[in-house]
Amino acid sequence: MIFTIFYIAFWNNGDITYVSFSNRFFVQKIILISVNRCSLPYPVYPLGVTQLASALQKQGYETLIYDMQVETGELEASIRSFSPDCIGLSLRNIDDIQIHNTSYYVPLFTDTVERVRRICKAPVVLGGSGFSLFPARILALSGADFGVWGEGEAAFLALLSALATHGAHEHIPGLVYRKNGAVCVNPKTPCPAATIATLKRPQHLVDFYIQQSAMLNIQTQRGCPYTCCYCTYPLIEGSNTRYRGAEEICDEIAEAQALGAPYVYIVDSVFNTSQKHVVTLCEEMIRRKCTIKWGCFLRPRDIDQALMDLMARAGLSHIEFGTDSLCDPVLEAYGKAFTFDDIVKASNCAHRSGVNYAHFLITGGPAETEETIKKGFENSWHIKQAVFFSYIGMRIYPDTPLYYHAIREGAISADTDLLPPCFYVTPHVSEEKIFDLSNKFNSTRRNWVIGEYTPEKVKAMQMLRRMGVAGPLWEFLSK
Repeated sequence: MIFTIFYIAFWNNGDITYVSFSNRFFVQKIILISVNRCSLPYPVYPLGVTQLASALQKQGYETLIYDMQVETGELEASIRSFSPDCIGLSLRNIDDIQIHNTSYYVPLFTDTVERVRRICKAPVVLGGSGFSLFPARILALSGADFGVWGEGEAAFLALLSALATHGAHEHIPGLVYRKNGAVCVNPKTPCPAATIATLKRPQHLVDFYIQQSAMLNIQTQRGCPYTCCYCTYPLIEGSNTRYRGAEEICDEIAEAQALGAPYVYIVDSVFNTSQKHVVTLCEEMIRRKCTIKWGCFLRPRDIDQALMDLMARAGLSHIEFGTDSLCDPVLEAYGKAFTFDDIVKASNCAHRSGVNYAHFLITGGPAETEETIKKGFENSWHIKQAVFFSYIGMRIYPDTPLYYHAIREGAISADTDLLPPCFYVTPHVSEEKIFDLSNKFNSTRRNWVIGEYTPEKVKAMQMLRRMGVAGPLWEFLSK
């Protein structure tokens, strides 16, 4: 941010420091640290951090992204060299949602905050989708100064302005802060799609992720209007869907391709929340002769052959369906609002269009029984050439429909600590029985993946990437 004054007040850990300048212009320096180290099945480009950095740069801030997945230099050395006036840290995930051998990422995050605080007095601000699920708890654990839950652009900019002028910050929507010894969490305000800054991706990050995963990512909308019982998207981004313009999205896709990406993945919670949005974007991609292949998450409802063919002509090559179950009573209990017939119809459309598709399933949620598990396995035979990813148990997050269901059922209480990984498993079938049924069925089907990828599958995918094959690669797992 540019200030046309001679004296600027900085707020550092309760003390005000006035700094004078002989120059009339001063650009505040921000370092944004992506702490995510998860690399299975492949490392994912830090899109949220880059969106925030792009918004800051648009307003005149000098911004540096430090990605702990990528950087080879020591974090402390980078901070000392850059000498930031504010430090942001992003927590993408709390854990890997695997019920067995769970990887828990919060300790690494809080340790990183401690490392930063030891060498730099600049205010530390936390954010990211993982942080946004437990904002008060993680801020208290970490010892950071502030946090932003939900979308970060507007709140972070408002906080920086308040810090620079020692202005009031208690009114900023989405801000997490300390007051009188307590942590306060302000209600958040959704970010209009028009305010999402055009991405400025650092080339060294682009090179790393293209080499490691052969893809970059794109967001075309924010917010999710659906009510899947376990899902946190409405909590993080809100339930009001906001769509970016087709021309702007295509500009970003063209830029990703110019940077060397052979493939992009649309990371929207559900790409087809609006048929008009899908049609408008795909028609613009076709008009502009976009040649890049892409994938997305789709909801298997309200999909006909014409829509699927249009997406395929626009370059769609992979669909990951958020299906969750192949049995109607369980789908209803999960809050999915579609049926097994819808799933078969959408799958057939993808098959006829020549698009690879996978169904992601969660076994053992509310209303699951041994009979519904077996029925789901039986129904899977009616879906042609799909890959199935099956996870056991549902991760419980606060304020989701699953959370209140688990309390009513007695699986947890209102004061259960959910920050360490906590999973719901139906009381009608034991966890051991679900694993037994799943593994027995999986032994007869090469196109099923139960839980995490095996080392053999990871090795095969790494070999394909070295051969230059782009995309998620799961279509090769059954071959």
